[in-house]
Amino acid sequence: MSVTKEEVLGWLGGKDETSGNLIDIPWQIKKFENNLVLENEKVPFSIYLVFEQGFVRIFLKTGIETAVLENQERLGVYRVLLLLNRQLDLVKFMLDGIQEEVITRVDLELDSLSKTELNDGMSMLLSSLYIMVKSLKLEDQFQQGITQRMLMMVQDMIKAGKSKDEIMKYLVEKIGLSKTESQNIVAQLVGNIEGKQNSGMYA
Repeated sequence: MSVTKEEVLGWLGGKDETSGNLIDIPWQIKKFENNLVLENEKVPFSIYLVFEQGFVRIFLKTGIETAVLENQERLGVYRVLLLLNRQLDLVKFMLDGIQEEVITRVDLELDSLSKTELNDGMSMLLSSLYIMVKSLKLEDQFQQGITQRMLMMVQDMIKAGKSKDEIMKYLVEKIGLSKTESQNIVAQLVGNIEGKQNSGMYA
C-alpha cells in the first residue's frame, strides 16, 4: 500500500534530540512554494521534500551556481558530478534553476516506503554532499558556511540573554561541537557584543 504524505510527515515529527537517526530528531517543517523545507540546528543544510505522483523527492541545495563559472571550471565541475553519479546508486547530482545550481537528490517510491528507508535516503543525501565537497576540493568554502550558520544561532542565544555556560553546554551537548570549537565561537561573538555594549553580562 502506498504511503501518504501525512504518514511521511508523521515520521518526521520526532522529538529525540539524542537520536542517531536523522528522521527522529526534531525537525521544523515549513512550506516554500511547492516544497516542504526541513530544518534542524544540528544539520547545516536545509532538506527539501516534494511529493509527486507515486514519489517523494528529497534534495539539498549546494549553493554552487555553475552558470556563473568560466567554461573550463564549469566543465571540471560537470566531470566530477558525472563520475559521482556513476559511483552512487541512489543519490544523483543535477542542475536546477536559471543559475544552474548543483543539487543532490534522492527519489523514493511511496509504494511500500518505510520509515527506515526514508531515514536511509536522508542519510545518503547528506553523505553524498560531503563526498561532493571533498571531490571538488571545497572543504574551506563549505566549512565557512557551516560556521556562519552556527554564529547566527549563537547570536540569537546572546540576544535572548543566555549565559556563556548555557551557550557552551548547548553547543557541545546538543549540536555536537567540540569544546574548543564552541569556545572559539562563543569567545568571538561574546567579545564583540561586550565591546559594543560594555554591559558586563558575560564578564
